Amino acid sequence: MSATPREHAAPAEDSRTTASRTHFDRWSSTYESGPGAGRLQELQTAALAALGLYPDDALLDLGCGIGAAVREAAPDVRRAVGFDLSPEMIAHARSLAAGSANVEFLQGDVSSPLPFSDGEFTAIVCTTAFHHFPKPLDTIAEMSRVLARGGRVVIADFNRRHPVVFAADLVLKRLQPSHFGLRSPSQLMGDLCAAGFARVSFCTSSGRLYAFVRAERPT
Repeated sequence: MSATPREHAAPAEDSRTTASRTHFDRWSSTYESGPGAGRLQELQTAALAALGLYPDDALLDLGCGIGAAVREAAPDVRRAVGFDLSPEMIAHARSLAAGSANVEFLQGDVSSPLPFSDGEFTAIVCTTAFHHFPKPLDTIAEMSRVLARGGRVVIADFNRRHPVVFAADLVLKRLQPSHFGLRSPSQLMGDLCAAGFARVSFCTSSGRLYAFVRAERPT
């Protein structure tokens, strides 16, 4: 008598991913109107400026929220795609961008392989979201995979080298289940170099509280 094949259960989701989805679902309705929303949009604009967008670019925003950066970039690029864990964020993003022919929003987990082809994008931005990603090195590897040769990436987040940010990071790791941890600009630069990126650099703003790390995929 042959054995019945055993069914394999899907891998359990990381608890921080579940917490992050819940956190951002709740935040989605006030994401662009609550306290700090204006400053967040300023940082997104600065991150797009650091990328240096061109009319033929295909842009991917990882952790796009309700799509402010995607909507801002859309008139200046060929294609603009937002990707976020939160279904509520994506629902709001699609509503706000209705009628934009070159805009697309997809819901999914950055801890898994991204649902995009190799080299599909020429520019990637990730603003104030990377500290929620539970597998940062895997995510950077996926960024490299979906980025075309010669493409650019900007990861913008709070600067862990700043004493205030360093202290806040320690507190948030204990109190906020969705907070995986901030990386210093030097750590991110090392991660990007290890993944094959070149011309890696960074700059800071807001009294060095915030950092923009930029890299390019070699041609």
